[in-house]
Amino acid sequence: MRKGARPVHEILLRAMWLSATLALVLMGGFFTLFSYDLEDTLFNRLVAAEADQPRPGQLPGLTAYTGHASLPPWLRARLAADEPRGEYEVPTDGHGHFHVAVRPGAERGSTRYVALEVSSLTSTTARLGRNSGLLLSSAVLALLAAALLGRLVARRIGQPLEQLVERLGEAGGVLPGDDGGVSEVRALLEALRARDARIQELLERERQFNRDASHELRTPLAVAQGAVEILERDPPRDAETFGRLRHAVSQMGLLTEGLLWLARERRSEEHCELLRVSRELVALYGHLRRGERVELAIEAEGEVQAPIPAAVARVMLGNLLKNALAYTSEGRIVIRLEPTAWTLSDTGVGFGQVQPGQEGFGIGLSLVERLARRFSWGFSIDALEPHGTRARLTWTSSHHA
Repeated sequence: MRKGARPVHEILLRAMWLSATLALVLMGGFFTLFSYDLEDTLFNRLVAAEADQPRPGQLPGLTAYTGHASLPPWLRARLAADEPRGEYEVPTDGHGHFHVAVRPGAERGSTRYVALEVSSLTSTTARLGRNSGLLLSSAVLALLAAALLGRLVARRIGQPLEQLVERLGEAGGVLPGDDGGVSEVRALLEALRARDARIQELLERERQFNRDASHELRTPLAVAQGAVEILERDPPRDAETFGRLRHAVSQMGLLTEGLLWLARERRSEEHCELLRVSRELVALYGHLRRGERVELAIEAEGEVQAPIPAAVARVMLGNLLKNALAYTSEGRIVIRLEPTAWTLSDTGVGFGQVQPGQEGFGIGLSLVERLARRFSWGFSIDALEPHGTRARLTWTSSHHA
């Protein structure tokens, strides 16, 4: 992409200005050259017609000479004795400007010269000087007319494009119906509508799949969760295996809940108390710490109202917390709440530093990203130095999900 892109109406307006200026300069140059050439042609034809007469020198202002020696010194110095037949423009130093017809052997073997002194007859330069003001005024008016026309054309072409860019920049903006009568804009609008239709079709397929998959999973998941709750009353001897089962069922519950929220057409207007949700999650997953050397803490100055349903918050924050617990063997995992942000920092291996084959963010992180986008939240995850990860969710205080 080029740097310094400019609006299309500005490009069109500048192009019109440049083309009008160039056209005026070229027309002025051709007009001046044509005037001088026409004047010279008339003088040459006049002296030629007189030189071809049997007895030249009858017209006033024309002077006939026979033989090179009869020419005045200032003409003789400019014309060679063996000058071929033709008409010549002869400027002299201090004796005027001449047009001379040369006819070798026209009179008893001698060369005939017919000269016309045109210093007082040439008027192109003087006329251009007299009319310079008129020419300049005409050029300025022509440029103003070109600017006005260019502005109208640029506005007609640029306005639908600017409206299109403005609509595309709006969240949920609808494409404009008016193409301004410009075929390229019409083709662009049709291409964008076709693209939007394809995207909507793909999104609907994804929602339908999420709905079907979630509903299919809910029944067996409810059975599994019920079984885990029954087993918790009388835990089996193999506590490690039971812990993995409980963890897997919990993870499946988070995924199913998240998929269901992604599949819903409309967003909820619910709010939740994020500090309370964070404490619930710490209590629920605190046992997943990889040792006593891992400190799990929550930093908050008070309750934070977040524009998101509590169930969605549990899915997003739960996935991030479980990832932090899985990759932190010592140090701290800190959840910090601010009025418009929820941040989790850990001292684990660091995002992007996991050994190949041990990556575990998987669908959990993808689910967090999609839910954040679904509710217009910001989400970022960064590696910390010398090691660790920071995941941050942000929202606007005036935003309603």
